[in-house]
Amino acid sequence: MASIPPLVHLVTDDEVKGQARALFEQMKKATGKVPKWMRVMANCEDVLIGFFTMFKAIMDDAPVDKLLKWRIALKISDLNKCEFCVSVAKQQLKMFGLSNEEIEDIESQSLSEKEKIALEYAIASTKHAYNIDPKIMEKMKEYYADEQIVEISSVVGLFNFINRFNDSLGVLPDQ
Repeated sequence: MASIPPLVHLVTDDEVKGQARALFEQMKKATGKVPKWMRVMANCEDVLIGFFTMFKAIMDDAPVDKLLKWRIALKISDLNKCEFCVSVAKQQLKMFGLSNEEIEDIESQSLSEKEKIALEYAIASTKHAYNIDPKIMEKMKEYYADEQIVEISSVVGLFNFINRFNDSLGVLPDQ
Protein backbone atom coordinates (compact mmCIF):
# COMPACT_ATOMS: atom_id res chain seq x y z
CA MET A 1 0.00 0.00 0.00
CA ALA A 2 1.40 3.42 -0.96
CA SER A 3 2.16 6.00 1.67
CA ILE A 4 -0.20 8.99 1.70
CA PRO A 5 1.74 12.26 1.55
CA PRO A 6 1.25 14.92 4.24
CA LEU A 7 -0.94 17.93 3.46
CA VAL A 8 2.05 20.30 3.27
CA HIS A 9 5.39 20.10 1.52
CA LEU A 10 8.00 17.63 2.77
CA VAL A 11 11.22 19.63 2.90
CA THR A 12 13.95 17.79 1.00
CA ASP A 13 17.60 17.47 1.97
CA ASP A 14 18.44 19.97 -0.78
CA GLU A 15 15.90 22.52 0.46
CA VAL A 16 16.62 22.40 4.19
CA LYS A 17 18.57 25.34 5.52
CA GLY A 18 20.21 26.78 8.61
CA GLN A 19 20.13 24.85 11.85
CA ALA A 20 17.49 22.53 10.43
CA ARG A 21 20.11 21.14 8.05
CA ALA A 22 22.25 20.10 11.03
CA LEU A 23 19.22 18.41 12.63
CA PHE A 24 18.50 16.51 9.43
CA GLU A 25 22.12 15.30 9.31
CA GLN A 26 22.02 14.34 12.99
CA MET A 27 18.81 12.36 12.49
CA LYS A 28 20.12 10.59 9.39
CA LYS A 29 23.27 9.63 11.27
CA ALA A 30 21.29 8.33 14.27
CA THR A 31 18.42 6.56 12.50
CA GLY A 32 19.29 6.42 8.81
CA LYS A 33 16.48 8.78 7.76
CA VAL A 34 14.68 12.01 8.53
CA PRO A 35 11.15 11.33 9.80
CA LYS A 36 8.20 12.86 7.97
CA TRP A 37 7.21 15.04 10.91
CA MET A 38 10.64 16.73 10.79
CA ARG A 39 10.39 17.25 7.04
CA VAL A 40 6.95 18.82 7.52
CA MET A 41 8.03 20.93 10.51
CA ALA A 42 11.11 22.14 8.59
CA ASN A 43 8.76 24.34 6.56
CA CYS A 44 9.14 26.65 9.56
CA GLU A 45 12.74 26.30 10.73
CA ASP A 46 12.21 28.16 14.03
CA VAL A 47 9.41 25.78 15.01
CA LEU A 48 11.52 22.72 14.15
CA ILE A 49 14.53 23.95 16.12
CA GLY A 50 12.39 24.93 19.12
CA PHE A 51 10.41 21.71 19.06
CA PHE A 52 13.49 19.52 18.71
CA THR A 53 15.16 21.28 21.66
CA MET A 54 12.03 20.89 23.78
CA PHE A 55 11.57 17.24 22.75
CA LYS A 56 15.12 16.37 23.80
CA ALA A 57 14.77 18.23 27.11
CA ILE A 58 11.50 16.52 27.98
CA MET A 59 12.26 13.00 26.77
CA ASP A 60 15.74 12.64 28.28
CA ASP A 61 16.21 10.30 31.23
CA ALA A 62 15.91 12.71 34.11
CA PRO A 63 14.17 13.28 36.41
CA VAL A 64 11.54 10.75 35.22
CA ASP A 65 12.52 7.39 33.72
CA LYS A 66 12.44 7.28 29.89
CA LEU A 67 10.45 4.04 29.81
CA LEU A 68 7.62 5.64 31.79
CA LYS A 69 7.72 8.67 29.48
CA TRP A 70 7.29 6.46 26.42
CA ARG A 71 4.45 4.56 28.12
CA ILE A 72 2.75 7.92 28.69
CA ALA A 73 3.49 8.93 25.09
CA LEU A 74 1.80 5.76 23.82
CA LYS A 75 -1.23 6.24 26.06
CA ILE A 76 -1.70 9.88 25.03
CA SER A 77 -1.19 9.11 21.34
CA ASP A 78 -3.66 6.22 21.55
CA LEU A 79 -6.22 8.44 23.31
CA ASN A 80 -5.80 11.05 20.58
CA LYS A 81 -5.84 8.39 17.84
CA CYS A 82 -2.59 9.69 16.33
CA GLU A 83 -1.46 6.79 14.14
CA PHE A 84 2.00 8.21 13.54
CA CYS A 85 2.80 8.79 17.23
CA VAL A 86 1.31 5.45 18.29
CA SER A 87 3.62 3.81 15.76
CA VAL A 88 6.68 5.73 17.01
CA ALA A 89 5.88 5.10 20.69
CA LYS A 90 5.47 1.37 20.05
CA GLN A 91 8.84 1.28 18.28
CA GLN A 92 10.46 3.05 21.23
CA LEU A 93 8.88 0.67 23.75
CA LYS A 94 10.15 -2.31 21.75
CA MET A 95 13.64 -0.82 22.07
CA PHE A 96 13.15 -1.05 25.86
CA GLY A 97 12.47 -4.76 25.44
CA LEU A 98 8.69 -4.73 25.81
CA SER A 99 6.86 -7.44 23.88
CA ASN A 100 3.95 -6.70 21.54
CA GLU A 101 1.59 -8.07 24.19
CA GLU A 102 3.01 -5.76 26.87
CA ILE A 103 2.74 -2.80 24.54
CA GLU A 104 -0.85 -3.56 23.55
CA ASP A 105 -1.79 -3.98 27.22
CA ILE A 106 0.13 -0.92 28.44
CA GLU A 107 -2.16 -0.14 31.38
CA SER A 108 -2.85 -3.56 32.84
CA GLN A 109 0.62 -5.03 32.76
CA SER A 110 2.40 -5.34 36.07
CA LEU A 111 2.96 -1.64 36.60
CA SER A 112 3.84 -0.21 39.98
CA GLU A 113 1.32 2.03 41.73
CA LYS A 114 3.65 4.93 40.95
CA GLU A 115 3.51 4.17 37.20
CA LYS A 116 -0.26 3.60 37.28
CA ILE A 117 -0.91 7.00 38.85
CA ALA A 118 1.33 8.68 36.26
CA LEU A 119 -0.75 7.10 33.47
CA GLU A 120 -3.99 8.04 35.25
CA TYR A 121 -2.73 11.62 35.55
CA ALA A 122 -1.69 11.67 31.87
CA ILE A 123 -5.16 10.48 30.82
CA ALA A 124 -6.91 13.04 33.03
CA SER A 125 -4.60 15.81 31.78
CA THR A 126 -5.42 14.93 28.18
CA LYS A 127 -9.15 14.50 28.63
CA HIS A 128 -9.88 17.41 30.98
CA ALA A 129 -6.77 19.24 32.18
CA TYR A 130 -8.87 22.08 33.54
CA ASN A 131 -10.73 19.73 35.90
CA ILE A 132 -8.43 16.97 37.18
CA ASP A 133 -9.77 15.13 40.20
CA PRO A 134 -7.83 16.49 43.21
CA LYS A 135 -7.35 12.89 44.43
CA ILE A 136 -5.25 12.17 41.34
CA MET A 137 -2.97 15.11 42.15
CA GLU A 138 -2.76 14.02 45.79
CA LYS A 139 -1.57 10.58 44.63
CA MET A 140 0.88 12.16 42.21
CA LYS A 141 2.39 14.16 45.07
CA GLU A 142 2.76 10.97 47.14
CA TYR A 143 5.02 9.45 44.48
CA TYR A 144 6.54 12.35 42.59
CA ALA A 145 8.41 15.55 43.43
CA ASP A 146 7.20 18.76 41.83
CA GLU A 147 10.05 18.61 39.30
CA GLN A 148 8.85 15.16 38.20
CA ILE A 149 5.21 16.27 38.01
CA VAL A 150 6.26 19.17 35.78
CA GLU A 151 8.19 16.76 33.56
CA ILE A 152 5.30 14.27 33.34
CA SER A 153 2.97 17.18 32.51
CA SER A 154 5.46 18.23 29.85
CA VAL A 155 5.40 14.74 28.28
CA VAL A 156 1.60 14.97 28.19
CA GLY A 157 1.72 18.43 26.62
CA LEU A 158 4.44 17.45 24.15
CA PHE A 159 2.50 14.47 22.83
CA ASN A 160 -0.81 16.29 22.74
CA PHE A 161 0.97 18.90 20.60
CA ILE A 162 2.75 16.51 18.24
CA ASN A 163 -0.39 14.32 17.94
CA ARG A 164 -2.41 17.28 16.77
CA PHE A 165 0.41 18.60 14.58
CA ASN A 166 0.79 15.26 12.80
CA ASP A 167 -2.92 14.58 12.47
CA SER A 168 -3.89 18.06 11.25
CA LEU A 169 -1.12 18.00 8.62
CA GLY A 170 -1.70 14.40 7.56
CA VAL A 171 1.57 12.95 8.84
CA LEU A 172 0.79 9.25 8.90
CA PRO A 173 3.05 6.24 9.47
CA ASP A 174 4.67 4.69 6.42
CA GLN A 175 2.62 1.76 5.17
